[in-house]
Amino acid sequence: MVTITVCIGSGCHVRGARKIIEKIKQYIVDYDLDCNITLKGCFCQNLCNEGVIVKFNDLLVSGVTTENIISYVKKYVVNR
Repeated sequence: MVTITVCIGSGCHVRGARKIIEKIKQYIVDYDLDCNITLKGCFCQNLCNEGVIVKFNDLLVSGVTTENIISYVKKYVVNR
């Protein structure tokens, strides 16, 4: 089980955190991964100048976008 935590603080929100969450949700449904992934939101991670912050368990990834989120999910969830 991997916990994916997306920052939804104001800096990440304006950079598209909500759309990233929606992409992750859709990927979970499309590939039947609901038993493998817990998706959560959190408030500011104090890295606002580094783009949307996503944690895969305890691994912090910055600069996440709607274009690259699925590659991170594959790398840190599907292919681990």
